[in-house]
Amino acid sequence: MFTGDELYKVLNELPAGYRMVFNLYAVEGYKHKEIAEMLGIDTNTSKSQYSRAKAVLRAKLEKLSLVKKKYTG
Repeated sequence: MFTGDELYKVLNELPAGYRMVFNLYAVEGYKHKEIAEMLGIDTNTSKSQYSRAKAVLRAKLEKLSLVKKKYTG
């Protein structure tokens, strides 16, 4: 399990565009069409940035999990 601080740190390591789309979609609940209009980007760009953000987060959290297991036994 991850602490709030760990999750916050990993989220903040995302590139700005990925982080913005991820927060608007996953946290705030906006649709990709709404995000695209707000940010002046294409709907498909919003979708791809969200997908890439999830992939980056997954990789970073897996790495963090392995590090934590190594130090906690």
